[in-house]
Parts: sequence; structure tokens; C-alpha cells
Amino acid sequence: MTLVFKEWSYIVDALGKGMQCILLRKGGIAEDEGKFTLKGNKFLLMPTLFHQAAQMLKPSWLPKLNAGRFYKNANEVTIEYYAEVALQRKLTDWETVSKLDDQYAWKEEVIAERFHRGEQNVLLIVVQVYQLQTPIAIPLLAEYGGCKSWIELPQTIDLVGKPVVYERIKGTYF
Repeated sequence: MTLVFKEWSYIVDALGKGMQCILLRKGGIAEDEGKFTLKGNKFLLMPTLFHQAAQMLKPSWLPKLNAGRFYKNANEVTIEYYAEVALQRKLTDWETVSKLDDQYAWKEEVIAERFHRGEQNVLLIVVQVYQLQTPIAIPLLAEYGGCKSWIELPQTIDLVGKPVVYERIKGTYF
């Protein structure tokens, strides 16, 4: 089996292009008790269109991103990247979170909504992304859909590839 992390196609594209190396998570409706849990330190990045909305991204980032490129046909998605976690940290201070604003594609109000929902926090995950040696196409099965961050593929995929070089890394993340 292979662990897969679902993320908006726009964000997967930003990660793969080296524009972004962080994820900020809170939890989804179908998560365990609505809370996000990091289920592994190395995982495929599955681009998803579920809940994706261009208006939630910074206008300056949109022209550089192509969310549709992973969906060459309606019944499958192409996975081109995997990630390895370099750091995870729960951020409980909004001032710290706001200092990361230029490090991700989401608009500030999207992150603020996540941060202020329930407990005042968000999980920062710094990742090193790798481009798979050979992209894989997987069928869009019903069990892969919905508001959940993690799925497992029945087959084992070798997580081998070339590291993405980042253009936007700045300072520390806490």
C-alpha cells in the first residue's frame, strides 16, 4: 500500500514548481473527529479539485498555476510528486502564522478562517517535494473522494525522484 495526501491541484502545482514548500492544515469533515493528523512522513501528493476555488488564492499566484494539468481525462488523475516531511509544528499564535503569508498561495482570509475555527491553531508542515521518475495515473474511485486528507492506494509505488528546488524559502518557520 502507498499513503496518499490529497491537496488542491493548485497547491500541488505550486509545490511541484518550487513556489511553495509548506502546508497549513486544520482538518476536514471526514477527518478523525474533524482534526487533521499527519499519517506519515513520506507520501504521494494527489491533486484534487474537491473544494478547490480559484478565488481563495492570491491573484498574483494564479497566472503561474495550472490546476487542470493533472486531469487529462475525466476518470483519472495524474500524480507527479511525492513529499517528505521536514518539519511539523502546531502554530498557536496568529502573528507567527501571518509572517508566513508570502510562502503560500492561499489568501490570508482562507488561512485565518482555518486558524480561528475551533481552537486557535493550525498545523504547519514543511515538506521537501520530489518529482516522481515516472508519473502515475490513478482512477478516480468513489472511495478516494470526499473531504478527507488521506487515502491509501492498494499498490506499492516506489517513492523515488528528483528533488524540487524552492524559490520562496525564507528564514525559519516558527
